[in-house]
Amino acid sequence: MSVSALLSALLLLASTASASHFYGGTMTFDPRKNPDGSYRVDIRFKEAFHSCTTGDSWGCGSGNCGVRTTYESGRVDNSLNGGSWCQTEGVMKRTVPKNSPFQLYKSGCCWIYNTVTSGGNWRLLTHIDLGERSDTSKPNRSPVVTALPIVRVPQNCARNYNLLSCDPDHDKVRCRYGLFSADECGMCNQHAGFTLDQSTCTLSYSNASSGVYAFELVMEDYPTQNITLNYTAMAAVRYPFNNASSNPPLSKIPLQFALEVEAPAPSCSEGEYLPRFLHPTPHHGEHLQARVNQELDIRVKATATFSRITDVVFSGPLNSTKETLTNGEYVINWTPISENYGQHFPFCFIAEGQYGSRNYQSEMRCVIIVVGAEGPRAQVTCTKDTMSVSIERATISGIHGDHLRLNNNASCAVSSNSTHVFTTFSLNGCGTQIEETDQHLFFKNTIITFDNPNHIITRKNEIEIEVMCKYQKKSSITTRFDAHRPAINFTERGFGSFSYEFEFYQSGTFRNIRDPNSYPLEYSVGQPIYMEIAPVNVVQNTEVFLESCVATPYDNPNYPISYPIITNGCGVDETVNIYTSHEANVKFSMEAFKFIGQYEQVFISCSIILCQTNNSNTRCAQGCPNGMAVTPPSHVHKREAAIQTGSHFISQGPLRLRRSASLTEAINPSLNLNLVFVAGCVVAVVAMVCGMMVYKSRGSKVNYKLLKSDEI
Repeated sequence: MSVSALLSALLLLASTASASHFYGGTMTFDPRKNPDGSYRVDIRFKEAFHSCTTGDSWGCGSGNCGVRTTYESGRVDNSLNGGSWCQTEGVMKRTVPKNSPFQLYKSGCCWIYNTVTSGGNWRLLTHIDLGERSDTSKPNRSPVVTALPIVRVPQNCARNYNLLSCDPDHDKVRCRYGLFSADECGMCNQHAGFTLDQSTCTLSYSNASSGVYAFELVMEDYPTQNITLNYTAMAAVRYPFNNASSNPPLSKIPLQFALEVEAPAPSCSEGEYLPRFLHPTPHHGEHLQARVNQELDIRVKATATFSRITDVVFSGPLNSTKETLTNGEYVINWTPISENYGQHFPFCFIAEGQYGSRNYQSEMRCVIIVVGAEGPRAQVTCTKDTMSVSIERATISGIHGDHLRLNNNASCAVSSNSTHVFTTFSLNGCGTQIEETDQHLFFKNTIITFDNPNHIITRKNEIEIEVMCKYQKKSSITTRFDAHRPAINFTERGFGSFSYEFEFYQSGTFRNIRDPNSYPLEYSVGQPIYMEIAPVNVVQNTEVFLESCVATPYDNPNYPISYPIITNGCGVDETVNIYTSHEANVKFSMEAFKFIGQYEQVFISCSIILCQTNNSNTRCAQGCPNGMAVTPPSHVHKREAAIQTGSHFISQGPLRLRRSASLTEAINPSLNLNLVFVAGCVVAVVAMVCGMMVYKSRGSKVNYKLLKSDEI
């Protein structure tokens, strides 16, 4: 045998082996008329096999299927739990000369081998009718649908699977089993123990033998009113509305997947062994908005008392990605492009949990993404300390620059000129939030509209512009968050401009500061840390109040992992000492400790308030309330009575734990071992990756709508 023949045989064998482990597939389409009278049909099809295999081998079953003009494909998601699978999506564009109906099909051998389906053949069939609808004056669009390749249910747990059934033309969507006589399926089985509600596309499991079941369904759409389909080369066809759907459907698309009935679970209650979704996970059927060229994120979080959440698997459009945050949330990201404008895209996801050798799945939830026009155009510039944002005014028409600020923070205003709105702020200021994955750090903030700084509502043209800087946690680049923090400048009406610096000292005499060039500073566990926050130039007749201090692994007081040192003016760490009060500076100390975990650096961030001296109505005069809440005097915020400033954050660090041959023995047993100072910068934040901007309508965040099964 020649080398070329042998190679061809091996490729054929590999293709056959891959195709013999079919887990299902779907297809949707979105047509539009070209200026020359032809039609462009955007087709998206998903397939799942044991490996990431895809190919544009669709055949023309009937009619004029036109020619393929472009094609791309790639992996959507994969899983190793309960049998490995990989789902891919192909995006194919076809040019069709006429708008008469046609059919595409794809088939092969075999379904995933198991005792129930016996590894039979598979077949996907799509019926596309490009006749111009009398109600929309456009060709019919198919329902939008997707599904996970395999869903799993314990044998003793009844469960409903609400299959996504939404139509962009607001048609009625129905689901049914494929028919062998119509070449719509490979095996065409209707399994006992399962019930399909055709009108709601709900598949219900009650009881069946263990094993994998192949479901080869067909999704169809029917008009909800009398319409006519008009053609260029054939007579018009009337489609009368009929509740019984006895008329032919407008389109037919395949919806095929595998369902595995597993061994019984100890409990069928969600949140015990079977994962249960938590906020901020969207509800099934939610209608979410996206913007062209701006990243959409879908946040998913789940919990289980006995199982450990190991993954969230999803099915979505090509170029979707997934990241896992250290707080247990999963974030599914996708960025629509200009040609996606006005289109609808489905996402489905399932949380997976592990208990011993068993893997359990949550319910399957699905949402619809509707892509709107591009939002504000912005340039985000990230440095190791700051984030700068510049937004083109022309892209936020109706919004005055004076009605924008950062994250509901009245002290963090946004400036503007005739062409741009712009701001620069510290990564640890103005309410910037931090999120973390194993590979990256994300610093996020939001520019919002407001009417008046003293109002909590606004009736302006409401928008939210999310800005983000993304940093790699490990890189060969030498830019690092390990430099001494310079003095911080503040400006407030009634007090003018003032600067404060945060320094560490060699000893309790507070005479010699630690060399700024020696950062990050090293300490041993239990060693005293002496700190002072002091003005660079003393503001006459003022005193500083140390409102709060927290220790965090990164230079951001809002980081979700933090240890409170001082709260509401009171020391909450048992080793903290505050040496000065009612003075222009504040000195305090505490013993070094270590965060348990992989965090090996720490910053200390404090909130300070500047007050008039000898004024009993200020927060400074009230000091520590011994656990009682403190209510500022009612006249404090009046502009004519500026007796104190707002709260301002100032931070310093990083600190590291000095290496020790007997680190465990050096830890003071009296310290809280759930909270520990950080040891050496193994996970140093080192390289800025990029700046990003996401635009959201503020209304859309609170006005999500649950979709009925037959509408968007």
